[in-house]
Amino acid sequence: MSETPQQQAPIHAEMTIPEIVEQFPTTEAIFNRHGIQVKSYKAIEFETLFATARVHQLPLQALLDELNRAIDDHV
Repeated sequence: MSETPQQQAPIHAEMTIPEIVEQFPTTEAIFNRHGIQVKSYKAIEFETLFATARVHQLPLQALLDELNRAIDDHV
């Protein structure tokens, strides 16, 4: 019996926030709620979600789960 590979979530830690918001506009509200102002945060274009979570002291996995749940709810 072979195992099926686990499907990768659409949003992952190596994406930048602009990539995420462009593909999934509903996520902008989540970032804003966590204090990450998408339109005014200067380093946002260059940081991965991993780095942004670390800088803002947010638990990465919880943020990823919240973002992926939000887009699942809107599909």
